[in-house]
Amino acid sequence: MIIVEGSNKRNRDLVTEAANFCAKELFPRYRAYTIYIELAKKEEFMGNDVGYCYQGEDDRDIYIEINMDKLKGNIDELLDTVCHEMIHVKQTLKKEIRDFMRPSYHKKWLCKDGKYRQYENLPYHKLPWEVEAYKNSGKLLAKFKREFYGYEGKA
Repeated sequence: MIIVEGSNKRNRDLVTEAANFCAKELFPRYRAYTIYIELAKKEEFMGNDVGYCYQGEDDRDIYIEINMDKLKGNIDELLDTVCHEMIHVKQTLKKEIRDFMRPSYHKKWLCKDGKYRQYENLPYHKLPWEVEAYKNSGKLLAKFKREFYGYEGKA
């Protein structure tokens, strides 16, 4: 189930459509989850961050927050952000990434050897979960536009 709150009806409907598309593309066999997407104006976002994705107390509850102020009404950026954050949802559901709260909040990535590792010393753009999300969000967005709007270009 995907629940979208905030912003206006047009944006909520568009984000719901895009998020459902991404879910079917990225994790079609997963059914028992709830994704809460909040489209909000938030000042507490760090730097240039537009979106956050994090796990709730239950492994199947996932939260996405998108800062509408930073998007300035750009629908392509909104959809690209949804695709990017939905890749993080896939990583969370498939346990490729895990959120840990103790001793302090941090993320760990599932490596090929089956062990989770923390990548605290890497710059943001080199974090393995971000590399995957940036690499694939444009492709996912282009496919969404092709299927829903007949768009034939690249994202």
